[in-house]
Amino acid sequence: MNTYEYAETNKYRSLLKTTQNTRDLGGYRTKKGTQTKKEVILRSDVQNYPCEEDYDYLKNRGITTIIDMRGAKDVERKPSGFAGNEGFAYYNFQIDEGSGVPESMKAVPKSYLSIASANAMPDVFRCIANAKSGVMFNCTAGKDRTGVVSAILLLHAGVSDKDIIDDYVFTKEYGKERLELVHKNFPDIDMNIITPCKMFMEEFLRLFRAEYSDTHTYFRSLGLNESEIKALYDKL
Repeated sequence: MNTYEYAETNKYRSLLKTTQNTRDLGGYRTKKGTQTKKEVILRSDVQNYPCEEDYDYLKNRGITTIIDMRGAKDVERKPSGFAGNEGFAYYNFQIDEGSGVPESMKAVPKSYLSIASANAMPDVFRCIANAKSGVMFNCTAGKDRTGVVSAILLLHAGVSDKDIIDDYVFTKEYGKERLELVHKNFPDIDMNIITPCKMFMEEFLRLFRAEYSDTHTYFRSLGLNESEIKALYDKL
């Protein structure tokens, strides 16, 4: 296998062995010409059964704060493998918005705006800001709730809309197996609604700016103080 073939084979490989969609928010170019820090904030799908290699991967990089945004029923049905695990600080900030299927493709970006204003969202961002270590956050597929938090963090760091949109759409590739399974088990679901596409994130960013203007105003609306807002920027 040559270098190109190896790169293509591993292009959409999750950072953890037991997940499909664990990725780094580091390495994106910002408007100031810098890059977002690597191995500080990870986005992920749910980690139900992490293996020892996964635990070691995270510990070796200081990523020991885990934020689970799934609702109570999902957490009870399939507990996180990090809950009560020594060496990790696990938090479950339940966000029910975004856990269901929107009624149409047009409704998806509006559902993302409702995720951004969810009651538990201040807890999510405050936890990231105050974490003494690296952070990994997740929902179920790492697509909607996780996608919104990722987009807002990257926007706050000064990453371009194009890269924010690309980061969101990558879930289509990383989560291909999960999407195929959904289609197989729930054939009546319109896959166009639950498959990430460029338009969903483009429209969400437009709605977000129309509602809040910028991330600083948004975080203030959530009740975060200036120190926490700065800490979120400094994290990345």
